[in-house]
Amino acid sequence: MPVAAGSSDAAGPARTAQPSNETPKNNAGTRPDGPPTDAAQPFVATRVEVPLTLDAALAEAAGRAPGIAAGRAREAMARGDIEVARTFAPLTVSLAAGGNDPHWAAGVSQRLFVPGARGARIHAAELGAEGAEADRRANELTVRATTRRAYFALVRARQLESNAERTLRLAQESEAAVHLRFETGAAPELEWVQATLARASAEVAVSEQHADTVTLSAELAVLLGRDPRRLLAPGEEPVPPPPSLDAAVARAAQAPRARAKQADVDAARESLRAAKRERWPTPVVGVSLEGDGPHGESVFLRGALDLEVPTPGLGRGELDRLHAAVSLAEAQADEDRRQGLADIVVAHARLTSALATLRKYEADILPGLETTERMALDSYRAGRSPLLALNEALKSASDLRAQFIQAAFTAQSAFADLEVAVGSALP
Repeated sequence: MPVAAGSSDAAGPARTAQPSNETPKNNAGTRPDGPPTDAAQPFVATRVEVPLTLDAALAEAAGRAPGIAAGRAREAMARGDIEVARTFAPLTVSLAAGGNDPHWAAGVSQRLFVPGARGARIHAAELGAEGAEADRRANELTVRATTRRAYFALVRARQLESNAERTLRLAQESEAAVHLRFETGAAPELEWVQATLARASAEVAVSEQHADTVTLSAELAVLLGRDPRRLLAPGEEPVPPPPSLDAAVARAAQAPRARAKQADVDAARESLRAAKRERWPTPVVGVSLEGDGPHGESVFLRGALDLEVPTPGLGRGELDRLHAAVSLAEAQADEDRRQGLADIVVAHARLTSALATLRKYEADILPGLETTERMALDSYRAGRSPLLALNEALKSASDLRAQFIQAAFTAQSAFADLEVAVGSALP
């Protein structure tokens, strides 16, 4: 960052100790008799960059991001519960023998379902699987939003790094201009010291911003399942136009998250219906062969029907728990619906505001920045303005570019928030 002329910290003790009639020593890569040499360039490790598009990043994250496999496993478990609900109780096989009639017996019995109870259990399991699938889709949408933010965070870092490099080049030009004026006696030694410090500070900023770029590239690579040692180079993408607020709300009503909440309510109700049916007497049917007479030589076929009758007044804990589960599912679905509507309104407003800010920067601010920088440099070279005015002009232009870069990231992040709030990917 350029250092303002006249600042008390512009020249440290090592600078003020030099006599004013000597050429100042410069340990930051400048020659005593000229502008900065190549040694003034900051050391930045260079690596081969790997191009990456947003569509490719979203596609890769959908299959490799952390949490995707777990969501699919939970969906598979929920589908397994359907087969469990369809399973009949195991057969009971009995064998008996004795000294009196019947001398021997062999039979089999089967516990049957109360009419309607098995169907309710199966339906509840199917609704649970439907909810698990919707949860998995909602989780994939969250991963999509996370990937979009990580992608454009890296785009922002690369843009800020380019902005820092531009600031460095202007600081080097400024230092060269100050050196020329100092050599001709038109500028004091303090201005050259300040220009040198400003250039060194800009070099540090470039190195630090490059480190941020490498860090964000590694984080995105982990999200995509790529090698984090390879530097990703994402391309700049425009912000998609948002749908109208009414269209976003209508889309949210059919989104996976809304279906998942409704499936949870329906599954809780079906489980309660099955539990009520299971309070009815449960039939157990059986058939057996029995051997009577001497040595059990006479064989008879015997059938049986048993009823498992719940003890009146006891065993209602399961029903009470399921009643509470239905109430909880309904309350959560209603709360999620109201909170989701508020999230859509907020995300839509943020995105609309961010897009308006971007248009303002592109139309009224960015076109004049380069002209301002050039005019400030030319004015200082001609002696029409002091170094302080030059530094302020360059700093203001750099800050405005950084604000534009941040505004672009804010718009992309707001679009990701709107997708999450709606509950489905937006076209």
